[in-house]
Amino acid sequence: MGIEGGCKSTPNIPAFNHDPRFEVDTQCILEKIPVFLLRFQTPFGIDYMLVGTSERKSGKQKLLSPFTDYGLASKSGIILNTLSCQIIPLGHYYKIRFYAITTRRSRTRRQSYAIRVAFLPLDSKDYREFAIVAGVFGDLMMYRSCDKVWIKMEGRFKSYRDMVLFKGEVYVVDMSGRGHVFVIDPSKLVTEILSVTQSHESFDERLVISGEELLLVQRFTPGAYGHEYMHTWFKLFRLEEEGQNKRWVPIDDLEDRVVFLGYEHDWNLCYSANELPGMIRNCVMFIEPSGVFDRIRVFDLRTQRTRKASECSGCIDMYSQNVESSFLCGILATPNPTISIYDLSSESE
Repeated sequence: MGIEGGCKSTPNIPAFNHDPRFEVDTQCILEKIPVFLLRFQTPFGIDYMLVGTSERKSGKQKLLSPFTDYGLASKSGIILNTLSCQIIPLGHYYKIRFYAITTRRSRTRRQSYAIRVAFLPLDSKDYREFAIVAGVFGDLMMYRSCDKVWIKMEGRFKSYRDMVLFKGEVYVVDMSGRGHVFVIDPSKLVTEILSVTQSHESFDERLVISGEELLLVQRFTPGAYGHEYMHTWFKLFRLEEEGQNKRWVPIDDLEDRVVFLGYEHDWNLCYSANELPGMIRNCVMFIEPSGVFDRIRVFDLRTQRTRKASECSGCIDMYSQNVESSFLCGILATPNPTISIYDLSSESE
């Protein structure tokens, strides 16, 4: 099994209308980004590497990483060896890329953006109609291919923290930090799920799909700026549906499952550790953004404690945050062997 790259589709999506910031560039590009977990052998045991694939303007593939916003690349390129590892598909997500005119400190410039969106296939005779929900500069917008225009969504939300497509509807959690989740259906109808009972304001909230379940993950990190990562703790809730009624039910045990929260909101994953021999389970993994090495933290739902992944059994060099390990084991390589493995930088688009 190989890895298929990101696929650009429907490049003729118009830019967000009725806003002078988008007058120069009139189109957006929609991109589908597959995500994979690579399992491979090292001298110290089994290791895992989490990657996504995207497509550059040149048509070449680009490796994406959960630890950065610019991907994994070197000046001479990166070769990914898929023959000596097990490839585990973990789904995909969508982004749109666009340009906008911005002004900062009296300087005006044309700046590129890439934001995660929810992509909804719509029922139609040829199955080609679709809708997109996107958060753009604080506004929640919907585009329907049949209407060919962006519509601003009206509701009590002013901005959002995360969104996900689940069972044909878009779920959006706002910036309140108190479990306020809104549901948008393809007809643009917006409903609200009752907030999490007795919720304190959280540092971050994510929506994570786990098979046929939707999870609301609340993160609490103390400190004036939320920098005390070793004291982080989590609350998890499962969406329960009874007819048209939806509510959040607290859960304190993920059993064999693992939740991984990557860079910003592009890498919200949940999978069964039963498929990964020796893997730690019943935990939430997250990233300490201020760190350079050993950035992954593990919150154990059983002990309610947070530790470094390197200190946990079943987390040996988890997800190859140590790039050197991947090079030494032959999973990654550079066409030019004189390039240092530490000289990894973003290749310009």
